[in-house]
Amino acid sequence: MTNMVTFFRNLQIRSKLMVGYTLIFIISTLAGGAAVYYQVKSTIEANIESELKNTTETILNMVKTAAGTSIKNHLRAVAEKNKQIIETIYREYQQGKITEEDAKILAEKILLGQTIGKTGYLYCVRSDGIAPVHPRPGVAGNSFLDQWFVREQIRLKEGYLEYDWKNPEENFEKPKALYMSYFKPWDWIISASSYRDEFNALVNVSDFQDSILALSFGKTGYAYVLDSHGNLIVHPSLSGNYMDAQGKDGHFFLQDICRIKNGKLIYSWKNPGETRFRDKIVLFNYIPEYDWIVACSSYLDEMYAPLNTIRNIILLTACLILALVFITSLWINSSVLLPLRHLMNRFALGASGDLEVRMPVTSKDEIGQLAVFFNKFMETFEIYHANLNAEIEKQKQVEIALRRSFKESKRLEREILNISERERQKIAMDIHDDLCPQLMGIEVMTKILMEKLAEKSIDNIDETAEAEKIRQLILDTIAKTRQLSRGLSPINLSDHGFDLSLEELATYVREVFGIVCTFNHHGEPSIRDTGVATHIYYIAHEAVHNAARHSCAKNISIDLTISEQKIRLKVSDDGKGMDRGQHSRGMGLKIMTYRADRIGAILNIESGTKSNTGKGTLVRLDLEF
Repeated sequence: MTNMVTFFRNLQIRSKLMVGYTLIFIISTLAGGAAVYYQVKSTIEANIESELKNTTETILNMVKTAAGTSIKNHLRAVAEKNKQIIETIYREYQQGKITEEDAKILAEKILLGQTIGKTGYLYCVRSDGIAPVHPRPGVAGNSFLDQWFVREQIRLKEGYLEYDWKNPEENFEKPKALYMSYFKPWDWIISASSYRDEFNALVNVSDFQDSILALSFGKTGYAYVLDSHGNLIVHPSLSGNYMDAQGKDGHFFLQDICRIKNGKLIYSWKNPGETRFRDKIVLFNYIPEYDWIVACSSYLDEMYAPLNTIRNIILLTACLILALVFITSLWINSSVLLPLRHLMNRFALGASGDLEVRMPVTSKDEIGQLAVFFNKFMETFEIYHANLNAEIEKQKQVEIALRRSFKESKRLEREILNISERERQKIAMDIHDDLCPQLMGIEVMTKILMEKLAEKSIDNIDETAEAEKIRQLILDTIAKTRQLSRGLSPINLSDHGFDLSLEELATYVREVFGIVCTFNHHGEPSIRDTGVATHIYYIAHEAVHNAARHSCAKNISIDLTISEQKIRLKVSDDGKGMDRGQHSRGMGLKIMTYRADRIGAILNIESGTKSNTGKGTLVRLDLEF
């Protein structure tokens, strides 16, 4: 994981943007697509299951209704037919062919000689609740007004009725149905009854077969009816017993359906003429009265066909996003990264000494504003460089003039000192008031650019390496510029403090030259006379800079001792020391001597003060009151 993070951080910004945008859009697309896919899948499954369930219940009700109608019609036909027979016998009695008693005996014989289904039969009951005709001897002639259905028969006399009945030799009641027709002359309610678990023998399948076969789900889904033994009652293409029908991997799915009777099952099936198995879903319900199982099935691949379309749309969208990301990365590279790289190259040229380098301004965005600041910075820096070279040249000419004429030496020393202080102050102020703000403006624009790059990038602002390099270079330049300004500008010792000024001088040497420089202070905290303090500060300033620039020293020490009678300043180093020619010719040493004379101090410069090496330089200033 760490190696992957390191690898990603080392990529170019263009690659980071491309990888980042690609990952974001692809992950977002896939996540959104997956959410849509599974939501649609769940919805489709729920709708299909609901449709199959509703259809199964519809078929179940249709079968029950059709079966009930068939049973009702069958029982009605039996009851009304026997009423017609009894009416015929009764007319023979009226015609005097037979007696009424013989007519009743004949009618009873005909009624008891018939069966309905396996155990169904015909019987009669009168309005007083007595059953004059019944196949069971113990029942005939007895009153059954205590039975609710008998009371209902007496009330209705005609029509269809369902009830539960338990024979004396049985342990529980079973559902029965009857149809009754009333023969008024004998007050007989002729009833054709049968147990409902024997209704399947009375049901005419053709009454509802066409309605079941007309149902379809998807392209090839269908409904069918079978019994618990695997016999197909209604099926669009098959018939017979399929209890041993096997799906893929030898699954006996019909055995599971017949065992479960109510529920849902997914199995594999290959129709005759097909070359492969396909998964199917089936929902089924049980009709116990007929021992039938009503089932609705559909192929899963037909159910999920819309999901394939959604999947293709998601993949196409992902490809389009990849193309857009690639185009976007090219646009960002051309509009942001390339100008940024050009600006970085010009910074490198400026740092190497080419002060005439400039950045073309081709836009008004942050890159264009950054280029404007860069150009202003280089123009200002070029001016400062030219002024500094001119001042150096002027000082060289003055030094030459001083060497030619000793009489004028005192005046020239004073003039050089004044010029040096004025120019030092001027340069320090220009750097502080003009150059530093421009550098800070460039740094702010660079930071804004980095923030905008970070908003477009998968990685944060610290990952935009090129812009960060430019910003760090500017920050380093600002720091060094401030240090240069602080080193050049005269110190306001009355406000700043003499000892603190020397401490900052030591800090400046450490930061700029990389030399160990320490400051030690003893006695009184400061010097009361500002003029004396200014000359002593610049004597220390010159001594420290000489040691840092010319002596190859590794350590410089500044020691200041202040008492009521005497001030002593010592600047020592462990460098290579000074030769006599340098001691007599150096302009800086002459200015130091001039400053010491102005305040009435004694200045001594000694070389070879380090006993172990014979090298080093000591500058000592003594001022007594």
